[in-house]
Amino acid sequence: MNENAGGAPQDLLEQRSRALFEESVGSVDLRVRSRLTQARHAALDAAAASSRRPWFFRMTVLTPAAGLAAALALGVTLWMGTPMGSHVMTGDQANLDDLDIVAASDGGSVDALDLLQDDIDFYDFADKAASSEPAA
Repeated sequence: MNENAGGAPQDLLEQRSRALFEESVGSVDLRVRSRLTQARHAALDAAAASSRRPWFFRMTVLTPAAGLAAALALGVTLWMGTPMGSHVMTGDQANLDDLDIVAASDGGSVDALDLLQDDIDFYDFADKAASSEPAA
């Protein structure tokens, strides 16, 4: 990609870079060089020790397994529903609960059931209108 006509400038750059690198390495103090060598050996030993551990103790295996277990638990929970079960009421239960609420309310001197009985025809009409299917 970076080809030159003679290729000489690229060779000169590589030679100059190598010479500067070797000069910088040669000028490092022996004490620093020893510490760098010890650190390199410690890193190589740690890498070798981690490869000797069993596969189930490695983090690269545990992380996806834990994520999969969490996703599975969430999916089963959502699929099975709430632990208390469904709280959907049928139409008859809802009507009886509404009637109990109206009957239990304190209406003062007027009885709540008397108010319901006054408009019984209207309530019958509303119930039939709500339960009938709409015309197509």
